[in-house]
Amino acid sequence: MTVLAPVNDILQDMADSLENLALLQQRELNAIVERQHADVNAIADAKEKTLIHISELDQQLAQHPDNEQLKDDADLAEAVAAIKATLSDVQHQSQVNERVVQSTLNSIEQLKQSILQSARKDTLTYNSKGKIR
Repeated sequence: MTVLAPVNDILQDMADSLENLALLQQRELNAIVERQHADVNAIADAKEKTLIHISELDQQLAQHPDNEQLKDDADLAEAVAAIKATLSDVQHQSQVNERVVQSTLNSIEQLKQSILQSARKDTLTYNSKGKIR
């Protein structure tokens, strides 16, 4: 038989996990800006594990026999509200990070195109009359 953790312990674990996710997102943004690509991959792995853990905690809460306490108990309801606020902040930071990544990828693509155009100009040949072949 599985022993269920108390609802307040699950909530605390979820709050801690969301705080950890927020810190990972900030580290990710710093790594992107500083072009520390190996760090970005490691952070993405850590974020994935944290998200899986948060999802598992959410399922535990949804299936917990005492989950009605989340609405009835004022302290627990306050903890849920704080978790929702943190989740909103994390989602916003995720959108910011996504925009930064997209901007970085666009810059890389522009640089690539510039390099390719420059390389093509270097390979141009001319005929005896000075015309491009």
